[in-house]
Amino acid sequence: MKIKNDNFYAYLLILPFMFFFLSFLIYPFGKLFYMSFYDWNLMAVAINPDNKEFIGFENYIYLLAGEGVYYDFTVFFTPIKISLLILIIFAIYILYKNEILKHNVGLRFFFIFALIVYFMNGIKPTEDAYWEDDLFWKTARNTIILAFYSAYGVTFMAIIIAIATNKKGVTFTIIRTMFWATGGVGVVGLSLVFSQLFAPYASLVNNALEAFGYDPYPFTQKTIGGRFVIIFATVWWTIGLPIILFIAALQQIPDERYEAARIDGASNSQMFWYITLPGVSRIFLLVSVLQIIGHLQIFAQSQLLTGGGPDNNSRTLVQLIYEYSFRDMRMGSGAAVSVVLFLIIGFFTFLQFRLFRENE
Repeated sequence: MKIKNDNFYAYLLILPFMFFFLSFLIYPFGKLFYMSFYDWNLMAVAINPDNKEFIGFENYIYLLAGEGVYYDFTVFFTPIKISLLILIIFAIYILYKNEILKHNVGLRFFFIFALIVYFMNGIKPTEDAYWEDDLFWKTARNTIILAFYSAYGVTFMAIIIAIATNKKGVTFTIIRTMFWATGGVGVVGLSLVFSQLFAPYASLVNNALEAFGYDPYPFTQKTIGGRFVIIFATVWWTIGLPIILFIAALQQIPDERYEAARIDGASNSQMFWYITLPGVSRIFLLVSVLQIIGHLQIFAQSQLLTGGGPDNNSRTLVQLIYEYSFRDMRMGSGAAVSVVLFLIIGFFTFLQFRLFRENE
């Protein structure tokens, strides 16, 4: 009887959470999935709920269907891209040979993700290619590229800063607090600051370039420059929590391991690869998973810093969802893009945890 009472009180305590979980997560997602099968005009349905038409998978077909796309290997026949591929393969070989990848699933997934982003550039349309929604494919690629660079930019910068500031003293406490404080900035304020820093001409960065004899560079009006500004702003904004998580993981590594390594003559780099990195491997995986999930949903930075340009090369899937749903009033199309984004996030998350389970 006591066990039954314990179960009753346990269920009673989780009841508030289950209420909010079902009301604000499960139900909205179910409604989203339901809407993706309809021709659902936002204003028309708001006026009359019957002004919607069931069209089955047509919204998905419109997003995904097309002809004339092929894989072009010649885009990789440039010195820079060949050198980059050799560098990636060489890094994988060295880390695998030294059994470093064996102890860090997150690092293993980093190289898988890097190869996915690298080979995505080979997907090309023929001259007479036809896609129902070519903007979707471009934004999907943009989203994955931006998520890779910003998520792992945060992860690697966070672990470096955590190691550098994992020391006692008021100075290091202030430095850690300054990095933590970046997360308190609103995304609109963040975008306004970085839009002023990297404005095409009269900006702090371009004034510095002119001072060193270089011409002003229109960052937000160029593909690479616009992506760089978005990635840089996102890394600066989201780096606080990963630093704290890595510092907590570093403080769990026993000092005796480092002392024993020093007695055996290990260098600082050897201690990093064989003690520090394996010691934070679980947090490395956690941080990378959280960052990839979050950065696949980049919206405001792209919307406010570049407007998705130039030529839609910084437009993201969440931005496309917003435009389809609220600008064009096509809620069914926006819901379909949302479901596809959910599947992309689920794929990357599942792959990382599958690798972790196999490693365990």
